[in-house]
Amino acid sequence: MKQIRQALGMTQEEFARAIKAHQVSVARWENSRSPSLNIAQIKALEREMAKIGLRFADLPDDLN
Repeated sequence: MKQIRQALGMTQEEFARAIKAHQVSVARWENSRSPSLNIAQIKALEREMAKIGLRFADLPDDLN
C-alpha cells in the first residue's frame, strides 16, 4: 500500500481522502495491520492505482 501511495506522490492524508478512508487506517495498512476495506474503498483504490498504470493483478502477493 505504501509503495502505491508513494508512486502516486500522495501523503497518507491525501491518499486516505482519495479512497474515502481515515489517515489512521492508511497508516495501519502500511504497517501490516489490516482493518477491512469496504467495496467503495476498494473501488477508489483501484481508480487511484489506474492513474499510475497499476492493476491489482500486477501487485506482488507480499506487498505491504
